[in-house]
Amino acid sequence: MRYVAHACAKEGAIEAAYHLSRLQQKCGRTKFITAGSRAFQSVVESSALYLQSTAEQMPKLLAGHGARVAEEIETLLEMKNEILALTPNRRFLMLNEPFNQLIRWYGRARLIPQALRACEIMNELGIPRNDMTLHFLSRGCAQQFTCLKKAKRYTQAPNDLPGYRPEVVFLGRVNSGKSSMINALFSSLTKFAPASKTRAFTRKLMFYEVNKERAGLPHFMMVDTPGLGCADIGRAASITRDWPDLIYDYLKNREALKHIFHLVDARNHKLLPGDKQLLHLVAKAQRRSVRYTIVITKIDVCKRAVANDTAQRIREELSPYCDVDIMFASARSLRGVDHMWSKIWQSVTETPRGRRHKDIGRKELERLRELGPDATKGPSLSELLEIPDYRNVQQPQSFDGEEWAEDNDYDMKVGERSEEYFDDKWGEELDDEGEGRTLDDFDDEAYEDEDDFSEDALERRWEDFDDDDDFEDSEVTKADARVSSPKE
Repeated sequence: MRYVAHACAKEGAIEAAYHLSRLQQKCGRTKFITAGSRAFQSVVESSALYLQSTAEQMPKLLAGHGARVAEEIETLLEMKNEILALTPNRRFLMLNEPFNQLIRWYGRARLIPQALRACEIMNELGIPRNDMTLHFLSRGCAQQFTCLKKAKRYTQAPNDLPGYRPEVVFLGRVNSGKSSMINALFSSLTKFAPASKTRAFTRKLMFYEVNKERAGLPHFMMVDTPGLGCADIGRAASITRDWPDLIYDYLKNREALKHIFHLVDARNHKLLPGDKQLLHLVAKAQRRSVRYTIVITKIDVCKRAVANDTAQRIREELSPYCDVDIMFASARSLRGVDHMWSKIWQSVTETPRGRRHKDIGRKELERLRELGPDATKGPSLSELLEIPDYRNVQQPQSFDGEEWAEDNDYDMKVGERSEEYFDDKWGEELDDEGEGRTLDDFDDEAYEDEDDFSEDALERRWEDFDDDDDFEDSEVTKADARVSSPKE
């Protein structure tokens, strides 16, 4: 039944696939697998296959179909207990790859909120994730990125576009993992943001522009900053002297800034003087509307108890002043990358382009349900030019019908005069009836009633003809000469 559901999903019959998947709840449970988990697995697999088939055959409808799949995935949370009854290894084997493919096609459909929600469902159900899970999520969030500018001074920074291009900035001490975290968010094969074990390797403001040329996705900027607290390098005073002012000028004057991520190494156990100096710069800038998050990094190289102890000490130290937001992340193991993308997406979708992005799934699904099969058809050329569509015009009758009369040749009767029918016989010889007749042979009785042919009228016409300047004798003579010339 599961494979039949897969076949239906590949052919586009998703409702039939969902029905067959849910019927598996009545098949009972085995030693290691519950009935609900089997149905859950079949629904997620069918959804991923359905989106893949839609992307190949009807890519214009991928967003609407993805929103429909997201609605079905939400209803599966009623089987949460049956999923939690499985062992973690069994959950990984059954559900990790289907969710990975689902997140992949959500990204292709540019349904990033749905992809982030899929990661939350995996976390809620205890489904282990691997590198491909976060790779597909990152590639969907940042589908196009470039290094826009490297600014040694704030005056060299690119234009500030608060209502169009929001920005998130990464602060921290030296070697806290700022550049490595940006590389993890981009999930690029190469180190797009320069990163090194060398202290104070980043010495400028690095502006990375994301999704500028991707319609349907929010356009925003990631900013990497130099690290503070590098007293153990050569010529530290001359190198780092202007960095605090550079960071402060950016925090104070940048209207597009929406979120500050302060990265702290978990192995430090507390806030070091460089971290406190950054906190002082943030407080001095007085950006009350900007979100602030402390990220405990490098949790893959220390025990969990050490990371939790570092977070607890920072919370206790800052609790008299503010209720700080703290999260955990690792650029090497990619833990917490989905959580960070969720925070970034919450900040960068506050622009008009971002708000349109959040509604793309709902609008496409409404259009799909309203138009039905006609959803694949775009506006025709006749509609764009406001020309009546031929499909709306009454079709001509068939020539094979009995209502059509037979075509007959027109036979004009002798003596019949018609103003609509003329037969001047151009190019043909005249009949013999008129041969040998002179002008006197014609009966003038036919013109008795026509005053135009009276002698006075004809004489007047000839006089007018002689007085016409357009017909001079010289011109007529020249024309006759040209015609009679043997050379021509």
